[in-house]
Amino acid sequence: MDGVPLARSNTSISVLDVAQHAEVSAGTVSRVFNRHPAVNSDLRRRVLTSSRQLGFSPKIAHKCIGIVTGRHSPSFPVGYVGIMSSLVSRMLSDKRMLVELIDIESLDLVYETHVDGVIGIIFDERLAELTDIPSLPVVSINHPMSKQGVSSVYADHYQQAVLATEHLIEHGHRDIAFLAIQPDEWGSNERLRGYQDTLAKHGITPELDRVKYTSAQPVYDTLSRWKQQGVSAILNFSEDACMEVLHILSNVLGLQLGRDISTITLEDLPVGQYLSPPQTVIRQPLEQLARIAVDHMIQACNSTDSFAPLDCCLPTELITRDSVARIRQDD
Repeated sequence: MDGVPLARSNTSISVLDVAQHAEVSAGTVSRVFNRHPAVNSDLRRRVLTSSRQLGFSPKIAHKCIGIVTGRHSPSFPVGYVGIMSSLVSRMLSDKRMLVELIDIESLDLVYETHVDGVIGIIFDERLAELTDIPSLPVVSINHPMSKQGVSSVYADHYQQAVLATEHLIEHGHRDIAFLAIQPDEWGSNERLRGYQDTLAKHGITPELDRVKYTSAQPVYDTLSRWKQQGVSAILNFSEDACMEVLHILSNVLGLQLGRDISTITLEDLPVGQYLSPPQTVIRQPLEQLARIAVDHMIQACNSTDSFAPLDCCLPTELITRDSVARIRQDD
């Protein structure tokens, strides 16, 4: 009975007990637990039911990948972190790998828990600490860390701001504001740099308070001030607060999106095209980012060779809809 899973040491139940209870051979039990394709579904269910009734837990080797996350948004639980966590978890499950979610504030669990690799969906330098753990591949999504020994796959955040700002300028906008979640993150800094470089390229000098962060002050305070000052367009790069921004602009401040104020929002969520008006967005290749991270992780887990850290940058795309008005330069 090679390959027959053994019972856990805290129980006296064995494979033979399961076979007797399910009225099958021990070989059949072994094939069920090892997921042999020749076992029909009814027989498989009968063996697994008997196993649970008897309290038998087979030891079957599965690779487990820790997904390190953080900065969850209670106001928008389907934001970037939630979407990426779901994509990565689904793709790992499709490869029959186990997943353990680990908050960045509990990073020490990686040392205590047996995981075969870590995928970081977090914008935190502490992820680099995990490179001290021997034989633990680490992949970061949307936070380049290859210089710190962490394989990285990310979207071109600088290009995102260039595409969006150019589009607004082409539509006659000159007073363009920039809204992000918080400063001093790689993604925010890259987008800010793209915004500032594009304005400078067109000879536009923004007012000093045209760059704001939702972590620093309430969204309403920022938006109401911009309305009073005559801002005509906003790069709504606040990600998890993007829907709150649109709500305040239209339902609280009474502005008509796409006419009184123009917005370009991050992430091409399906809901964006059903808003009124449908939102012009910057589409990050989220599924491709997740796929590359998962494929690289599986390759690293299944290889005894050492790899140079992956550094993969993907382009993004502007999806034009109706939230950007065309205005004359003298308006």
